[in-house]
Amino acid sequence: MRKTFGLCFLALTLTAATAHAQGLFLEKGQPGVSAVVGGAVIGTGWSASVVPSYTYRGVFDVGLELTRYAYSTGDANHLAAIGVMPFATVYFARAEDGLLPVSVSGTFAFQRRIFTGNNEAPEPDGWGLLVGASAFRRIDFTSGFAGIPELFVAYDLQSITWHSTVVPPAAGAGASPGETTNYDHKPRILLRANMAFIGDKTTYTLVPYVGYQAGFAVGANLGAIF
Repeated sequence: MRKTFGLCFLALTLTAATAHAQGLFLEKGQPGVSAVVGGAVIGTGWSASVVPSYTYRGVFDVGLELTRYAYSTGDANHLAAIGVMPFATVYFARAEDGLLPVSVSGTFAFQRRIFTGNNEAPEPDGWGLLVGASAFRRIDFTSGFAGIPELFVAYDLQSITWHSTVVPPAAGAGASPGETTNYDHKPRILLRANMAFIGDKTTYTLVPYVGYQAGFAVGANLGAIF
């Protein structure tokens, strides 16, 4: 029973990671291939991710986020999950076009989570859906350094299914043992301080962020665009 409670809380707190591609660092018309590593602390757990992505002419990004989730304290101690999340970001408007004071993009992502560490009990199944939008503005401080403050707001749907003879109390009185699915709907709001260090052929990126992601969240990404 303690493991069941722990997995439920893990699914609600360690949601899909940042789904953050690199097109906002590029000007319209510029292509790019990027690689990013990142980490975050969310509630009482943590995550670490690797994100390869491709930007087509600064118009849209496609990428794949691979994330390791772990729960560090409480009933879910020692549980872990691997998240596989393809995503796409489309840039609807660019501030440099003069139509809006900020650039606007939209992101769609779907995540499959594979849980481990539930001892003899069957491992649960997890998935997530993320639909959000960003508003950002590029500020070129020098020819080699740019800052891009960004606000990201999203709808975050998380689901977890247990295959067990134990029915968690949250499932309700009418639930049957064998398979129980819980859904969680939450907003996600992140403030990102995107920074670009621009070289001749490679741009290095640093993205610290803070906000709400099923609880207080803080993290950072480090990457390179080729």
